[in-house]
Amino acid sequence: MTDNATGRAAGAPCRFCGRRPDPSQHRISGPHGPICVNCIETGLQLTLSRKPDVDTSSLRRIDPRAAEPCEFCRRDVRLSFLGFRRPLQRVASTSSDGVICVGCLDWAGNLLNQALG
Repeated sequence: MTDNATGRAAGAPCRFCGRRPDPSQHRISGPHGPICVNCIETGLQLTLSRKPDVDTSSLRRIDPRAAEPCEFCRRDVRLSFLGFRRPLQRVASTSSDGVICVGCLDWAGNLLNQALG
C-alpha cells in the first residue's frame, strides 16, 4: 500500500527489477506494482539512447512494433498530431511481464523530481 503515487510502497518489490526499497527510497506506484528510481533511469536511458544496449540485467528494449502495451497507459503505439500511428518506444522487465513506455517513464521521472525537489 502506498501513501500516494510517489509514496514508499510498503515493502513491495519493484515490478521491473524485483528489488525491495530502501527505507528512504521513493517509487512510483503502478497498476501491478511500483517502479523504482533505478528502473526509471535505466528505462529512459534504454529508450532515448542510440546505443544498442545500456548495461542492465533488469530491463530490455522491446521492438516498438511489438503488440505489448505499456501497463501504465495501455498504449502500444503513439498517435502523431495528424492521427498517424507511430512506433512507441518501450522497455520490458527481464524477470517479469512488466512493460512501460517512454512517455510513462518520463512522467514518472518528472513526478519524482517534483516530489524530491
